[in-house]
Order: sequence, then structure tokens, then C-alpha cells
Amino acid sequence: MKIRTVLFIVGLTGIVVSCIPSLYPLYRTKDLLIDKRLDGLYETDDNEYWNIRRLDPKFEKNFSDGWKHYNSGYTYKLTVREDDELEDFALHLLKLGEDLYMDFFPVDYEIRHGFLDMHLVPTHIFAKAEITDRYLILHFFDLDWLEDLIETNRIKISYVELNDRYLLTAKTEELQKFITKFANDSTTFIEPDTLVRKQLEAGVPDFSSIFELN
Repeated sequence: MKIRTVLFIVGLTGIVVSCIPSLYPLYRTKDLLIDKRLDGLYETDDNEYWNIRRLDPKFEKNFSDGWKHYNSGYTYKLTVREDDELEDFALHLLKLGEDLYMDFFPVDYEIRHGFLDMHLVPTHIFAKAEITDRYLILHFFDLDWLEDLIETNRIKISYVELNDRYLLTAKTEELQKFITKFANDSTTFIEPDTLVRKQLEAGVPDFSSIFELN
């Protein structure tokens, strides 16, 4: 699945990706983890590149306003190159039960149409994660699965419906209980995405050219 800025366009359209959007994050600060294996460059099956690095508040300089409140030391900056566009996301890692999860949130995205920008609300999406020395495997939650649960009255969770789409409005504690309940249900997730680490050899190769736009 291609990651892109996840926005809910109130009154205009639905969600631009098929993952489940949430107003609130899946994590609390006390839940956050650091895994040194995350840092590096990854390539997806769609010839899309992800660069992940942990933000260290002690050494970061020239923080934009969008990143200044991510000063806990547990935030990763994810930069995604898709075609000829770059987008930045705040990435957070946590553990619920026996499983690792990632929370994605767009930062410093740009909407060039001023009046349209007034209608947009950034949202969180999350995925169950498997991290190895060579791969990052992500299991994103299926929006169709959520819609089926809601429409058949099989769950009780806070949400709103906009233009036949669902946006979770449950706060973090409620989200965590919901996610944990369905973590081992095979119908919960879309087909997993496997990202291949490109930084395998000793040292730190220079991959900066991949993120330079022509």
C-alpha cells in the first residue's frame, strides 16, 4: 500500500487511502518504544522509498514548527518518496499485548489551495509491525473490515460517518482496547506490505540522491 498524506476532507470526499483513519493516536507517551533496527532506507514493491530515522531532540537543529512538539525522544521521522513527491510523517512504535504497532501522522504537508486547506483534517493510521534486520512488514487495518463490524453492530467504538466513510473518534485508551481485541483476527488486515532494507552492508551508505527531486 502506498503511504501518502492521510486527510479527511469534511463535506467533500472520503478518505484517500483504504486504511482506517483516526482522530487520535494509538499511543500514549508512556507506551512508546525505540528499536534501533528501524533506522535506515527501505524500498517497497511499488518502487517507493521510505527513509526512517529517530529524532534526537538534543541534536536536532532547524526544527520546523510542525516537528517542535515531537521532543520525547521516541519519534521517528519517516520520509516517503512516491513518484516525484516527498512527504514527511511522524512515526511512533509501541507494543500492545505481544504485538508491535506503528502509528503514522502527516507533518508539514502542503495544500496549495487555501480554501480547500480549511476543510482538511489530518488523521492517524496504524499498522501491526514485524521488524527484522532485513525487512519491515506492515499489516494495515482494513477499512472494509471496520465498515462490516459497524454495519452489523458487532462493535461499540466511537466514530463518525462522513460520505459513507467512517472516521474513528475514540480516544487512545479505547482505541488500544479495540485493536487488542481483534489483533489475531485474520480478517482484520489488508494484505501485508513488505519493505526491504537497502542499508545492509557495514557503514552508512549515502542514499540522499534517492530523495533529491529532479
